[in-house]
Amino acid sequence: MERRSMMKWLVRCIGLATAAMVGIPALIAGISPVWMYRPRRNVWRSIGPLDDFPIGEMRKIIVSLPEEEWGRALREKAVYAWRPSAEEAVVYSRSCTDLGCPLTFDPGSQCFFCPCHGGIFDKNGKRMAGPPNRPMYRFAIRIAGGEIEIDLNSVPPMA
Repeated sequence: MERRSMMKWLVRCIGLATAAMVGIPALIAGISPVWMYRPRRNVWRSIGPLDDFPIGEMRKIIVSLPEEEWGRALREKAVYAWRPSAEEAVVYSRSCTDLGCPLTFDPGSQCFFCPCHGGIFDKNGKRMAGPPNRPMYRFAIRIAGGEIEIDLNSVPPMA
């Protein structure tokens, strides 16, 4: 074997080894979410009887999170709920869609305010001002047995 052909062979082997060291972990990182994907199951929680929510009035409700998702410490989450009409109910996450800061509702202006960056949302969850670039997170709801229930997994976890 000549020196020149041996050097070509050696450079090719080093290149192949380098490509494998970089490429294989990148490929695994790209594919692993597909292997690990498990659909999130619905976690329904009652927020109260439908009759407890007067039409047009916004209410702040505290909801218990499921124990199995947070270990043994039971956590709570605040949500805002209102009934725009007799046959409709809407439940929003309390978290701002910008950085997740807690929103407050002002009954006078009928708007939600974010104290962190001045985001403002109207009563329908639509962004009116500030840095948030999307409307408020809305929970999937169902009415079962006269109770309003929300799916805790229908909004992002930070919400």
